[in-house]
Amino acid sequence: MNSIDKDFNAEKLAEEAQLWQLWSSAQSADVRTKLFFYYCEWSRTLAKFLLSRYPHPLAEWNDYVSFASLGLLQAIDRFDPLRQVRFKTFAEPYIKGAVLKGLACYVKDREKVTRDRLQSLSSEDRFRDEDSDFEQVVNAAVDLAFGYFLELGILSEPSDDKGPLGVYEQENMMTSLSALVAQLPEREKQVVIGHYYQHLSFAELSQLMGVSRPRVSQLHAAALKRIRAQHENSLNFDDYF
Repeated sequence: MNSIDKDFNAEKLAEEAQLWQLWSSAQSADVRTKLFFYYCEWSRTLAKFLLSRYPHPLAEWNDYVSFASLGLLQAIDRFDPLRQVRFKTFAEPYIKGAVLKGLACYVKDREKVTRDRLQSLSSEDRFRDEDSDFEQVVNAAVDLAFGYFLELGILSEPSDDKGPLGVYEQENMMTSLSALVAQLPEREKQVVIGHYYQHLSFAELSQLMGVSRPRVSQLHAAALKRIRAQHENSLNFDDYF
C-alpha cells in the first residue's frame, strides 16, 4: 500500500470515527443521513454477494439493494459506538436478515415507484405559467425518462451480455451522468443517490432525511430538472446537423 492509499484510508477512518462521535452526542437526522451515505457503497457490495448466494425468481438487483438499505438503517439505529465491535461486523446480520425477509414476502410494486416519480414531476409549481398542457406533459415525460437513465445508466449493475459497443456507450453515460449528480446541491444529491442508487422510496427517504415527503418530492423534481438542463447544455447540437 503506497502513501497515498494510506493517507486516504486514514482520512476515511477519521471521518467514520467523527460521524459516530457526533451520533453518540446527538442522534440527529442529519448525522444519521451522513452515516447512511458513508456506508451505502459497502451495503451494495454486500447486496451483490447476497444476490449471488440467494437468487430469487421474481426479485431484481434493485430489490436486493433496497432491502440492504433498510437493513443498514436498522443497524445504524441500534449500534452502540461504545461497544468494542466494528460497525460492519455488527451491521452485516441486519442487512442479510433484511434482504432474506424482503425476499420471503416479496411483492412486485414498480407501479408505486413510477407513480411517486410522476407525481413529483407533475406538480403544478414546477412549470411556468405560460407552459401549455401539452408542454407540461412532455416536460414531465422527459424528466421521468432521465430518472430511468439514472437507474439504468449510472447506478445499476452492468449487464454481462452487452457487446463492446454497448459497454462503451454505457460507460460514457455513466461518466456523464455521474458527473452531473456529483454537482447537485447536497440535499438533491442525497435524494437522487438514495432513490436511484440505494432504491429507497420517497417515504423511506423522508424518514431518513428528517424532512416531509412532499419536500422529498420537490427535491427529486428539482434534481432531475437540474440534471436534464445541464445535460442538454453540454450537448453540441451542431454535431447532429
